[in-house]
Amino acid sequence: MIEEVIDSVRRIISKWVNTLTPLAADVNPNNTIITVDSVNRFKINDDVMFRTDALYETGLKVKTIVGNTHIELDGPAKFQWKVSDDAVLIKAINNRFVQGIYFGDPDNIPVFPAITVVGNSRSSEWMTLNTTKERYEIEITVYVEDSTQEEGYRFLLAITDIIQAGLKRNIFPLISDYQTIAVTASIASNDTFIKVADTTGMIDNMRCYLEDRFNFAENFVSNVVDATTIELAQPACFAYPVSRNPILILPTRFIFNSWPEGVQYTKVHKGTLLKAATISWFAEEEEFQFLARHDPQIS
Repeated sequence: MIEEVIDSVRRIISKWVNTLTPLAADVNPNNTIITVDSVNRFKINDDVMFRTDALYETGLKVKTIVGNTHIELDGPAKFQWKVSDDAVLIKAINNRFVQGIYFGDPDNIPVFPAITVVGNSRSSEWMTLNTTKERYEIEITVYVEDSTQEEGYRFLLAITDIIQAGLKRNIFPLISDYQTIAVTASIASNDTFIKVADTTGMIDNMRCYLEDRFNFAENFVSNVVDATTIELAQPACFAYPVSRNPILILPTRFIFNSWPEGVQYTKVHKGTLLKAATISWFAEEEEFQFLARHDPQIS
């Protein structure tokens, strides 16, 4: 059970420390306003770079965020970057990248900087007559080589802050297993009836999430109307144009509380001397207990 929680944390970390977005329009030399697929997880003063499989351009910062799909850079692009070349904009912390995000804490980490995600403990206590609160405690550690001195230490501080920000923005992380279903018609803000590819397996009062590449919101299925239509318990908070390929997510597990509650900065030996920062993160999950009231005790 804690395995899926660790996987969820790794997914959040990856999205925040390896933030990238495809270009949605070609960038020409001297352009400062660029069009991207999504500005999610970019912010003012982020170090960014253009990249294709063969080339890259560094030394750029985000000056302003203009809507959902436009970023103004603090200086002009030097080269042309084409959508047809699969060019992307990437967040580059101090022009460096995380080399690996590891499940568990391996003895040998070949390349730094690196991140490990380790499950420390799980505890359980009753919440109601039929549910328990499952608490998971996880350590996320960032490693950089000590020999890089100031550059490495600044990277360590920056990447730790980014991970904390990502975890704070995702206090209800999505945990496997879950089902995703395509939304087949555009949803306007305040709509309650929505069209989906298939309602098989849905039931009234089921928790659900609506998501596209810009927005994510929790809701409940109030009523399964027919094979392709459901009614939501609450009006949609956002508009979800079908052109953005929105999906309906049906979770089977629910984290109702999580938080990165502390950070420790230290030095460690892992083959070589490393600087490290360890984030202590917890999550609490509501779990239903379907108890057998008359379970035989001997037979």
